[in-house]
Amino acid sequence: MLKILWIIFRWICGWIYYISLICFAGSMIGIFSHLFFAFFVVEEPDHGYYASLGLLHGLTYSSVWAGGLSIVICVMKARKEFLKV
Repeated sequence: MLKILWIIFRWICGWIYYISLICFAGSMIGIFSHLFFAFFVVEEPDHGYYASLGLLHGLTYSSVWAGGLSIVICVMKARKEFLKV
């Protein structure tokens, strides 16, 4: 019984880890892309505004995909572990 609970706990922690990683990557991509385009398009950009807007947009768009992509990654890892045994 404890072995099953440990396996469930491990996969839930892995799933949350991948969600956090995807959201973090999306946030960083959003920040850098907004600052990059603001640098070339806007004459005198407010860097704080564009960084916060990029964080908001990147986090929003990445969080839409993070849950499903994390499940897919966990299933791929589980399949790899299953075939190893």
